[in-house]
Amino acid sequence: MSEHAPTGTAGDQDAIDDRVSAQTRELVTFASSLPAADVPERVLHESKRGLLDHLGVAVGAAQEPAARIARELAEELGGHPQAAVLGTSTRLRAPDAALVNGIAAHVFDFDDTHIPTILHATTPLYASGLALAEWRGRSGAELLAAHALGYEVGARVSVALYPEHYDTGWHMTGTTGTLAAATASGRLLRLAPGTMTHALGIAATQAAGHREQFGAMTKSFHAGHAAESGVGAALLAERGYVAAPDSWQGRRGMFAVMSTRTTVEDLVDGLGERWEIFRNGIKPYACGVVSHPPIDTVRVLAREHGVRPDDVRRIELRVHPLVAELTGKTEPRTGLEGKFSVRFACAIAMIEGTARERQFSDANVHREDVRALMSRIDVVPAPDVPHEKAVAVAELVDGRTVEVRVDAATGTPENRLSDADLSEKFHDLVDPVLGQTQASRLEDLVWAVDRAETVDDIVAAAVPAGS
Repeated sequence: MSEHAPTGTAGDQDAIDDRVSAQTRELVTFASSLPAADVPERVLHESKRGLLDHLGVAVGAAQEPAARIARELAEELGGHPQAAVLGTSTRLRAPDAALVNGIAAHVFDFDDTHIPTILHATTPLYASGLALAEWRGRSGAELLAAHALGYEVGARVSVALYPEHYDTGWHMTGTTGTLAAATASGRLLRLAPGTMTHALGIAATQAAGHREQFGAMTKSFHAGHAAESGVGAALLAERGYVAAPDSWQGRRGMFAVMSTRTTVEDLVDGLGERWEIFRNGIKPYACGVVSHPPIDTVRVLAREHGVRPDDVRRIELRVHPLVAELTGKTEPRTGLEGKFSVRFACAIAMIEGTARERQFSDANVHREDVRALMSRIDVVPAPDVPHEKAVAVAELVDGRTVEVRVDAATGTPENRLSDADLSEKFHDLVDPVLGQTQASRLEDLVWAVDRAETVDDIVAAAVPAGS
């Protein structure tokens, strides 16, 4: 028996149990059975964009305290060095690498977002997928297909549960992100549909993460835990570990327990014709995605109307109610808390012209000029304003009033970051860690990943030279 051969009864689980609900059965069959070559090229291009963005945020945050603590603990606990920790010379067990890379990729709050449900799918998908692809020697084409189909599962389950699941306090990235990671992991392990159903059942019972952790290190743990759990679920299923037949839609399954209402039709509506990845947004700002529209409005005030902070008597931000709920911190004490303060994010963006990672520093949240401008920004929840839109009304000291309306925030599907914009974001994060030459090589490898026999070159390029 080979090192990785299943030791249980997974080979007897190829067919999906007839007790599995119809919608789950159809979605799992699609995700596990669709040949990689049949995933549309335009879908795979979005997965390449997601990979470049993932590498950027993970490498850029490799030395952040949350990622460092998790990495050092995993090193102390030990195990076979199966996969790389991006941006470092460390190698860990595949589940541990998935955990640490997932934490790193989410800790800046700069990773991409499924706009309708605020799911950060790519972080658990590629944190799990890269670790398994490296360990098992899978091709770049298999990795891209695993991302695309894992995104489809995670996003469709999110749509079925949203908004009740989210409103209750669950963090989508920790819950449905676990299912996404298990799907990607199962694809890379080449699980048959019946075995994939068990992997997704094992993943579902591990789904966790509460929104109370927003602004704390543990928010990024949700993403890492989703990746780690997805890897573990797929590996267990590969070896014959069995879950309840209807783990999602059963009477006491994930859907019933974790949401007051579900629309199971969304699991399969337009499946194979309409791809959820085209509702993905890539972040231009390193903070909660719901604060991006108001950040856009104050940048327009400064850039197009010449409004300076000293000109402002008051700015009223009319925003979706989630903005106040998720990013309503009025007295942030750290840069991490600043990511969940729309007042801080808008103030620093107006003063410095942007809101990338370096703007969210501990020092900046205590600056007098920033605090002064924050005190003149009022946040007004408006139920009729969608969360990708915002209105800013600036009352100026000279008596003028300037109104700015943003109907599609930068980075959303209706106002996409171009490949060139994404490249700029990537280099802003990665060049300080790898150097410009090596970062450029890494970028080139990503755009050609569909032709790579393994992901080894990408992983090697994501390790600082001389490490």
